[in-house]
Amino acid sequence: MTNDLVLSVVIPNHNYAAYVGTAVKSALDIRWPKVEVIVVDDGSTDNSLEVIKPYADRITIISQANAGQMPSCVNGFRRCTGDVVIFLDSDDALHPDVMTEIAAVWSDAASKFQFQMRVIDAKGNPTGSILPQYYSRPTPHEIRTWVTTTGLYPTPPGSGSAYPRSVVERIFDFESDFVDRAPDSYLIAAAPVYGEVVTIPKPLVDYRVHGLNHGAHLQLDDSRFAREVDLTRRRHKFFTEVASSVGMKVDANALNRNLLFLCLRAASYSLRPDIHPIAGDRAPQIASATFRALMFPQGFSQAQRMSLFLWMILALFGPRGFRRSVVSWRYVPTARPQWMRRALSLLRVVKKAPAAA
Repeated sequence: MTNDLVLSVVIPNHNYAAYVGTAVKSALDIRWPKVEVIVVDDGSTDNSLEVIKPYADRITIISQANAGQMPSCVNGFRRCTGDVVIFLDSDDALHPDVMTEIAAVWSDAASKFQFQMRVIDAKGNPTGSILPQYYSRPTPHEIRTWVTTTGLYPTPPGSGSAYPRSVVERIFDFESDFVDRAPDSYLIAAAPVYGEVVTIPKPLVDYRVHGLNHGAHLQLDDSRFAREVDLTRRRHKFFTEVASSVGMKVDANALNRNLLFLCLRAASYSLRPDIHPIAGDRAPQIASATFRALMFPQGFSQAQRMSLFLWMILALFGPRGFRRSVVSWRYVPTARPQWMRRALSLLRVVKKAPAAA
């Protein structure tokens, strides 16, 4: 029955005329009998609509006043009819076999199908990186356990996931005071509550890093980490609210075991203690929490856990002039020295993307 599934690709766009055409074409090139593409132009002031309109006979175009990414995605979702929904950022591009791969692992119990992302640069050239880094394929049971004990599971950014329509409806309709610009803040956080998260350890979308992304770094912004710490705390609170609504128990100390949150916390405290959002925080507290967090599985290999802890120590206790470089090595991959890239690969901390088919 999976051949009868309809895939909806919703593409929110704001002033990405340089990339949106590639995104639309990638959705139209998906090798699947039933695909609908909806582009929501969110009040672009560049020539985005001129790029989009030549596809008008094959897609649905919604042109609206600027409202933001989340309202754009909600608007596009309300207009789509698919059984499966992918929210594709307008600077990313899907691979043609994405729906075939989803259908191959289809389960009615699934709340999310997640796949890896091949990182490309502004011109579309692969950088050799993939997201997330899987050395073993996490099972739905492992993901459920990790997210309730640490608030974390390995997940790609927004374009790397597909959701059953009913799950998107439940998440978008959930009443909460949590507010964020990005739909993946809601979807990624709440998906494990409503079913099984199914992982496909294969790159099925290109993730473009071009310097204007909200989620990717080309250069270090010291103040950004304080915002990310605050967002992660609010997003975790949203997750606990959704979990509580269905009787799922979340450990009260989960967030303080979340290694990615602790890394953000370390970077924020180390680079901008003046705006760090956790009052009374101290470097020894962060390091101690990280050491304890290493004991809780959350999708990292042993080599990855050890490298994160070493990075943490250097970021918190290294010479002050050295700390910014240390933070940059983690959050701006292009800033890593060549020797470090080779070492991380040899130690199986970072995997390179497989060669294109």
